[in-house]
Amino acid sequence: MRLRTLILASLCLYSTATLAAETAPVPQPLPQAAAVDKATLPGDSIYHLDVDMVDQRGQTVPLSLYAGQPVLISMFYASCPMACPMLIADVTALEEKLTAEERAGLRVLLVSLDPEADTPEELRGVVERHVIDETRWRLASPPEPRVRDIAALLGISYQAIEGGELHHSSIITLLDSQGRIIEKLDGLQQSPEPLLQALRALE
Repeated sequence: MRLRTLILASLCLYSTATLAAETAPVPQPLPQAAAVDKATLPGDSIYHLDVDMVDQRGQTVPLSLYAGQPVLISMFYASCPMACPMLIADVTALEEKLTAEERAGLRVLLVSLDPEADTPEELRGVVERHVIDETRWRLASPPEPRVRDIAALLGISYQAIEGGELHHSSIITLLDSQGRIIEKLDGLQQSPEPLLQALRALE
């Protein structure tokens, strides 16, 4: 009797585990970037910089991923203990001041300062910890040699410090649909009004 009970219990556990595996949601690939004709871009567009990055799903995406839509872009790294979580919170707080329609049209691109450590798995961890809307946000790691190129375009400075951390400036930049820098918010926990006004002026 005891053996029969153990067998039935094992079968039950196996069936439950199998059902859970079969019904678990499968992450869907994120939208791919549309092709950009760089000949039509204005001369001051940051999208002239050819950089392919790897996002939180392991997909290869260009810096011009969100061309055609307004974008908030900044730089961060996944293991940052304080400044980067605050930066993400600042972007989230700004989005909360938008109407549903404004929010739906806005995109967010966070580029890693530490691509060697920021694998897709690490980037997904950030997405999960901050409950990020992947339909509108993308976190991506560029090739190491291109990090400074992107940082220079955005006016972001950074340097390694003891303990494996990075000391970096926290700047949120608004790009228009063609990748031109329209407005910047320099520093954490600043009023988002300059960015909000600039974003609404694009419409």
